[in-house]
Amino acid sequence: MKLEDLRKKQKQLINSIYEYTEKILISDFLFFSYIGARICYAGSHPLLLFYEEKFRDHVKFKEFLLHLKKAGHFSVFAHTPIFVNTSRFSFEEKFEIASTYFKVFWDEEERKALFNLRHFAENLEDDVFEKILDVNPDFEKVYIKFFRNYEKIFEGKFVDLPAELIEETKEFAEPEVIIMEVKREHPFRWIGVIVHGFSRIFSHQFVRHTWLNFNQRSHRYTSVDSFVIPESFKKKHMEIYRNIIENSMKYYREFCKEMKRESARFLVPQGVATSLLATGPDMVWKDFINKRAIPQAQEEIRKLAVLLKENL
Repeated sequence: MKLEDLRKKQKQLINSIYEYTEKILISDFLFFSYIGARICYAGSHPLLLFYEEKFRDHVKFKEFLLHLKKAGHFSVFAHTPIFVNTSRFSFEEKFEIASTYFKVFWDEEERKALFNLRHFAENLEDDVFEKILDVNPDFEKVYIKFFRNYEKIFEGKFVDLPAELIEETKEFAEPEVIIMEVKREHPFRWIGVIVHGFSRIFSHQFVRHTWLNFNQRSHRYTSVDSFVIPESFKKKHMEIYRNIIENSMKYYREFCKEMKRESARFLVPQGVATSLLATGPDMVWKDFINKRAIPQAQEEIRKLAVLLKENL
């Protein structure tokens, strides 16, 4: 099937899928798409995104997500799950849907399918999509587990998180992991994980797990401000590493005066710290854990996998 024919087929089918969507659950998960969009452009701590005015103001929140749709920034909408009741679909209809849309999960016993908001953002007309967003995000049900240096420092409702736990960026980053779940009965168990203060060496491996959905802090739009220290570095290695960082940052700042950050960043060591949001259903997180919670994995991604294995 040609791409243009596939697009037509997706648009033809999407309204019948939307008809059987469990719309009441959408408001619980919309915040994931907001965080996915904003984490790319934020040099601040990822948890501070929840305190932004346009996150707290529903009108601005809705306008922001609509702008992303109209601009064609569809990837961020993949972070919001859409649950569809499939009991009214025939076997032939299910087969057609499954062969037309990418990244749809099925549970035939429960007669449910897991789509995501990207499927709707790409294929629904703006006025119909706007109705999906016309709900107040319910943040009371969001629970987090917050880890720093792989030690838990908070567990509970996000709204109860003490602000003093959110620290300023340091020259050498401390790895942080924030596990986010919506405590409401829903199929497939959708889980979000923010990693902060991990290296780009780590992120190159993490994003290979393509059944998860990712958005990452961009150093095209934010300045380099922190680096990761590998466990294996001893004092003599740290002296060399610090020297390399100081020299590269000196020239990075000079280059930034003459060109865009996207070009100047070629000088930056791979140990530069970054932040990512990853979301997906429980079964995909289990697959990630099985592949990475092993002795052969690189230390950062192995430690993340082990932490998730112990805490999901």
